[in-house]
Amino acid sequence: MNATQTRKMVLANVDPVALVARAKAFGFRLATRQELEAAVSMAETLIHGKLASVDSISRMNAQTGMTAWVTGDPVDGIFLILPLTEAGENAVRDGSYDPAAPRREHLAVQGEGVSAFYVGVYAGKTREARKKIMTASAVLRVEMFGVFPAYARGATEDGRRSMLSLGFQKFEGGLSDLYVQPPFQQIMDHAS
Repeated sequence: MNATQTRKMVLANVDPVALVARAKAFGFRLATRQELEAAVSMAETLIHGKLASVDSISRMNAQTGMTAWVTGDPVDGIFLILPLTEAGENAVRDGSYDPAAPRREHLAVQGEGVSAFYVGVYAGKTREARKKIMTASAVLRVEMFGVFPAYARGATEDGRRSMLSLGFQKFEGGLSDLYVQPPFQQIMDHAS
């Protein structure tokens, strides 16, 4: 099945402080510059490809407050997630989004006005790191990101398999090799 549907965009906020606290329970932390350098190098080796530059990822992380996550000491896992604005989600869906250097208006500022999430990469050097990544991905998706669609590109066969196991579907249109996991929760309106 290929997902091509239009959707009604819903905006909500995500508390970066709450996310940091919850991610810590799974052994994740926002990366320092040195950790990010090590993690990007490790991930590029694992996926046999290039990621965004450390400078670009650092800029994204400063704007969003929740992009560059690592685990291990020394670093053995990385998880890059980008909260998208409505304009950012539309850019992913129409193919004009640049994952290596997204436009500022495509990324939510400190969790405000999020429309969707783009998963830049998740990669673990060890079995334990990969297990942490998959567990954190599943739990945080349910607990904190269920009202948002999640988009990711299938860079490797293992990545595509893991996305399919998490309920992602191939997205027709948009960025090449794009997959989407639709939202599975609704934002509840509060009556006065």
